Amino acid sequence: MAANYKERVVYNGLILPSFKPLLENPEARINAIKDLEGRCDDVIITAFPRSGTHWTWEIVNMLLTQNDEYTDKTKETAFLEFVDDLNKVEHISSPRILNTHVPYGWLPNQHIEKMRKIIHVVRNPKDVFVSYFHFKKNFGLSEDWNEFFKSVIVGPNAPYGGWIEYEKAFDPDRGNVFVISYENLKLKPTEEILKLAKFLGVDCSDELIEKIADKCGFDKLKNAHWTLKKTESKVEHYRKGEVGDWKNHFTVAQNAEFEELLQSKVDGSSIYKKFYS
Repeated sequence: MAANYKERVVYNGLILPSFKPLLENPEARINAIKDLEGRCDDVIITAFPRSGTHWTWEIVNMLLTQNDEYTDKTKETAFLEFVDDLNKVEHISSPRILNTHVPYGWLPNQHIEKMRKIIHVVRNPKDVFVSYFHFKKNFGLSEDWNEFFKSVIVGPNAPYGGWIEYEKAFDPDRGNVFVISYENLKLKPTEEILKLAKFLGVDCSDELIEKIADKCGFDKLKNAHWTLKKTESKVEHYRKGEVGDWKNHFTVAQNAEFEELLQSKVDGSSIYKKFYS
């Protein structure tokens, strides 16, 4: 069930990915997510699109199962706004690893109220938008980079109201929220995976942490995605995985314009100050 990116979904003034459930009835799906019956050991991975959800989901699977074997399941089986029938997540064995791109205010109410675990993945917004640009080209995006920059990056057509507003809602100081940086995970994987294991309450040996870091290196994970996953879609979720690829796309003027926009709006963003100031 791939998204049809040539169609447009708008709900509560926000542009949403055009997954089938959102195309058919966005209000019904968002309300169903908010009303989702939770379990005490549920873990929800949240992230703005193209921030590293697939990567984090695989790592969390390995930590919770305490082995370094790739799962043949994909994160789409527990992707709250994507799965065709949300009731299917009831059949997932515990502990469930759910995932979503919806804003903080649309997360399952019960999960928020009972302070259950949330893993929030953040990534440099410039790299996020470069990845999003190339991802949309898989679906026939006709805009060139300059048009995309004007329309989506600094214009009105970014998903979920844009990266800045999305991240401002996530407070890294909430006790049930673990914020993991894409850049830190790339540069010092064993250290970050160990922190994640402690957050999840998983007692892993140093050897297992090292094995997970190795198995979830970008090239190995990309290869596993194609050779082991039983997916309906042949969309390339893994492109380069580089930190700083934005420098190959943003012009000097575009970078200055985006930085000005960023600095004018991030004054209330604890996450931005913590990771990118």
